[in-house]
Amino acid sequence: MHAQQILQAAVAAFSQGQQARAMQLALQALQLQPEQPDALHLLALCARQQGQPDQALQYFKRSLQAAPTQSAVWSNYGNLLQQLEQHEAAEQAYQRALQLAPNQADSWLNAGLLAMRQQQPQLAKDRLQKALQLRPDDSRCYAPLASCLAQLEQVNAALQLLDQALTRWPAQTQLLWQKAQLLRESLQAAASADIINQLLTTTPEQAEFHFMAGCLQHDLGNDAGAEAALLQTITLQPLHIGAHEALNQLYWQQQDLAKFLQLTRQTLAANPQALNLRYALATLLIQSGDDPAATQLLQDGIVLHGRQADLLHALGVQLAKQGDLAGAAVLTAEALQQQMPPAFRVRALIDAANYAIRQQQPAQAEQLLQQAKELSPHDQEIWAYLGTCWRLQGDEKNHWLNNYSSLIDARPLPTPAGYQNLAEFLAVLNPVIRRLHTSTRQPLDQSVRGGTQTLGRLLAEPDPVIQQFRAALEQRINEYLRRLPIDAQHPLLCRNTGKFRFSGSWSVRLGNEGFHTNHVHPQGWLSACTYLDLPDCIRPDDLHRQGWLKLGETSLHLGEHEQVAQAICPEPGLVVLFPSFVWHGTYPFKSAAGNSYRMTAPCDIMPV
Repeated sequence: MHAQQILQAAVAAFSQGQQARAMQLALQALQLQPEQPDALHLLALCARQQGQPDQALQYFKRSLQAAPTQSAVWSNYGNLLQQLEQHEAAEQAYQRALQLAPNQADSWLNAGLLAMRQQQPQLAKDRLQKALQLRPDDSRCYAPLASCLAQLEQVNAALQLLDQALTRWPAQTQLLWQKAQLLRESLQAAASADIINQLLTTTPEQAEFHFMAGCLQHDLGNDAGAEAALLQTITLQPLHIGAHEALNQLYWQQQDLAKFLQLTRQTLAANPQALNLRYALATLLIQSGDDPAATQLLQDGIVLHGRQADLLHALGVQLAKQGDLAGAAVLTAEALQQQMPPAFRVRALIDAANYAIRQQQPAQAEQLLQQAKELSPHDQEIWAYLGTCWRLQGDEKNHWLNNYSSLIDARPLPTPAGYQNLAEFLAVLNPVIRRLHTSTRQPLDQSVRGGTQTLGRLLAEPDPVIQQFRAALEQRINEYLRRLPIDAQHPLLCRNTGKFRFSGSWSVRLGNEGFHTNHVHPQGWLSACTYLDLPDCIRPDDLHRQGWLKLGETSLHLGEHEQVAQAICPEPGLVVLFPSFVWHGTYPFKSAAGNSYRMTAPCDIMPV
């Protein structure tokens, strides 16, 4: 039998799901015709499907070395690189595929999915639209394109696109699932639940649908229904992390301590090798205030699984919470000696820098952060810690980075047309946003706690008053961006194209004695906060600065080395803009009446 005949048999076996047989035949073909590119490509695909990514990479490289002009191989190679989170190399592979075959819809689709993973929704939208234009009958293009439109706050367009696709494929699971998610984000829980019930009718064994049903029932105020759906999720998929987290959050909210963590403990006892469930249980223990039990759980994990990087890192975090910074640093350094995904390495490097700063070793921390920046140059938390290192070392780069006088901007919201003044507009806007709080319960699958926070994208709400607010806010942001200086090295200024999009928008309503801890927005670029309604105790003449915004003070509890670089007294209608890497938090407030609220509308902004 000739090599080509053997290869044809191998392709047939692969198409029938017989990967082992396909690999055996492809290897036979290679013996007859060494470095045959199609055989190597097939071996790469088989190895990838069998969970052997390193072997798959070698086969892809050999195939492309033998025949560099295979557009389909470049595209599939990009898929593997994307799976391995080697995003820059994946982008290069897709670009090579598209140079060779500009009208290859699969390459446009895969490149679009990569742009989505890299949080570039506009680029993803352009690529997915190109894929759809080339292959309008490919149902795979519609759901991710709808997701891009939603991220760009074009929710109505996203829903219309899905409805258009559903007229052609009315039972297509991915399309229905995507529509249910968008409806939930648009605060249409009942409509979303109808679709999920439809999916459960046809696919009752799908755990993810039961999980969504549980979250929706909680949104609708039916906790009994939520509990039943989440329990069914865990029955179908015992290691479903989201369901365990949501179920325990539900029990915690209900103060049902008899059920809290019970099922999760039982499931871990039955599946002691389930590392992700161990982490989830440890996190829940920490959130409930039981740090000793969480630490013991992680130590047991090391005994059971060995000194794995993720366990060492997690245990280091716990030691740091207990004040053992030296022990935390040793464990994290050991973890960093091991192979780990780039995102996890960035997290470990940041935490190692955290411990070094708190041990008064800012120079060592800076070296760790520079390594992290190489892997994730736009991570705002890295820049926040770098600024702290520079400040502690007396380095002028801290003033270059934070430059509070030119980068922090606090001015009133422009008054929308049709209103005599800003106070009149706020009197109309505030009740509209307040209603979103009173009708919203804390979602089970989100981790925000304290006060209330609205669901979905606030600025995508179709209410005309909210859209007036959005237009006024956009005017404020445009004015800010036009005033910024130019600096090709600065993490905020170098990305200022003059165009932007909202990557997140919500409202927070803090009650008496509420406050925000010091934090940054790691995945942001520019952040804004609009003050809508304030208790009487927040005043510019208050020596205690109750409810004020503070900038520059870290979350590291550095004692005499901490510094509030700037404090701003909120007032109704004030918009404060600042880089997402700037440390910020609030002073607590205590209203004499005890029932006043501090309501704000924060948002995150990304450059286009």
